[in-house]
Amino acid sequence: MKRELDSLVARLPGTAIFGGMLREFALGNARRFLSDIDLVTLADQRDIATVLEHLSPVRNKFGGFRFVIAKQSFDIWAFDDTWAFKQGLVKGTNVDDLLKTTFFNLDASLLQLSGDNSCLQAEVCRSGIENRVLEVNLAENPYPHRMVQRAIRLSFERDLAIGPALATYIAEHGQLCKLNWLSRGFLRDLNEHLESGSARNFIYRPQRSLFP
Repeated sequence: MKRELDSLVARLPGTAIFGGMLREFALGNARRFLSDIDLVTLADQRDIATVLEHLSPVRNKFGGFRFVIAKQSFDIWAFDDTWAFKQGLVKGTNVDDLLKTTFFNLDASLLQLSGDNSCLQAEVCRSGIENRVLEVNLAENPYPHRMVQRAIRLSFERDLAIGPALATYIAEHGQLCKLNWLSRGFLRDLNEHLESGSARNFIYRPQRSLFP
């Protein structure tokens, strides 16, 4: 897989790993990471399609491409096609600007696959990892219900506290989501936390609901 990926990177300038994989590695979950690997490149859509042609890539709704190497799925998109840039929410001038486009603070990092393999990490990501706090980085998102579900799942599975801005976001959009009984308990306790006026991060204690 490495040889194939190195070949792609050589033909697609400025390619970097972005987001979720780096989050999981930073949280100490490298061995459990089974998701797609997100890539962003300075190459345009036409060049990406040409380079990936032999891998039969599939286009996604955001203009990116999904492909598979050695059973590992990748999603790649052009820097200029980043949703927050196209919506005018963030000005995409430099690679660093990508760190401003993630919904979650813990996703605001990237690892460059060419040159010196440098890693860029926003301060909100660094402090979030250090304190194990999940928070909003860029609130605007086309799928708020998915962000709510992801936030609750990440909080459960990674034992993360929820920051104030994300707590408010979940409360505002959570009623529109289909939630299981455990997630409904999470939402109920989060609403009580907000109603109490506490400025602290929210930490869900499911045993409170299971063993009153």
